[in-house]
Amino acid sequence: MAELQLAMLAGGGHARVLLDALERSGTRVSAILDPAIEAGQQVCGVPVVGDDSWLDAVSAADYALVNGAGALPRSTLRQRLFERGKQSGFPFITVVHPATTIGHQVDLMEGVQIMAGAILQCGTRVHANVVINTGVRVDHDCEIGEHVFVGPGAILCGNVRVGPQAFIGAGAVVLPGTEIGVGAVIGAGAIVTKNVRDGALVIGNPAVEKLDKKP
Repeated sequence: MAELQLAMLAGGGHARVLLDALERSGTRVSAILDPAIEAGQQVCGVPVVGDDSWLDAVSAADYALVNGAGALPRSTLRQRLFERGKQSGFPFITVVHPATTIGHQVDLMEGVQIMAGAILQCGTRVHANVVINTGVRVDHDCEIGEHVFVGPGAILCGNVRVGPQAFIGAGAVVLPGTEIGVGAVIGAGAIVTKNVRDGALVIGNPAVEKLDKKP
């Protein structure tokens, strides 16, 4: 069977980091889909071919996808792009930068992205469409739910549970055995010492819940 070509959804900063990781692994992306970039332009040498409607003209038998969207707290863009691709029958590849350390019995599900310098220790389970960003440390027996975004330099100590759609800010530390609820937001640099409820925003050292002011 012929090797699948790769198309990347989105072409911003996170996408460029992914392109670098893939290039260092000897993997080439053939096309980028991004409505904010004019078709015919290039991102790191890869042509932009249009928006995700381009998927309607190609076959899942020929292409796999890379989710190139980054994330902000409460953003659902990455999840929506992943679900759009899956509903159209396309597989998502897992991206692991070669400068990472992966322990024994670590389970990485579809579309997971592990960036440079990350460390995942034994017994960790990472669900679909999760980003483990640059320099993140995940200790033993953690479980990270689908569509979670873990910011650069964050630390998850042993036996941490992170619910789906949660966002963990850069440099945050989650202490052992702590549970982070579905859709919760952990502010940058926060030190999380106790469980965080679904949808909560916590900041500070020690982290405390704050009113999440929406525009």
